Amino acid sequence: MPAAPGTKPEPVSMELSGSAVSILLTQGAINIWFGRKFEKSLIARILLIISKVDSTTEHEKEVLCRFEEISEFESNGYILSSYARKKENYRAIFVVPFSNSRALEKFIESVLQETEREDAKITLYWRGGRVRMNMIKEELGRLNCFGILNVVYKDGQTGVDAAEEES
Repeated sequence: MPAAPGTKPEPVSMELSGSAVSILLTQGAINIWFGRKFEKSLIARILLIISKVDSTTEHEKEVLCRFEEISEFESNGYILSSYARKKENYRAIFVVPFSNSRALEKFIESVLQETEREDAKITLYWRGGRVRMNMIKEELGRLNCFGILNVVYKDGQTGVDAAEEES
């Protein structure tokens, strides 16, 4: 469907990139890369912004743990979707609902721990669309940590805004 004159077509994706954080928004998923060298408080701020815009956002987290630890994750708001014995431990897969503040807080802590060891890549699932994508873009833009915005539209057009990165 062609866009009305003077309006932009529906975005397929938006990418916000900075020196140590990159976020790719699509209509069904949000992919985030956190490098190891950045202000650690950004993790919480970014994930809380996403939660505020769409509280139905979820993350699927795989954990290798003892059987007894599974109930600890559940008591912190994680939802167990499957588990299987793996040698003396269990491989458990949880859904982390962003609507549960305890689950979100525990998830933020786990991402912080991961960035202490290595770069972290996470995928979130949400009900994105043009309006929510723009809301997240605007909210994240206020953090002043993204220098490049790349938007891809349904008709194949790409809009690139390169802004001077503020640190």
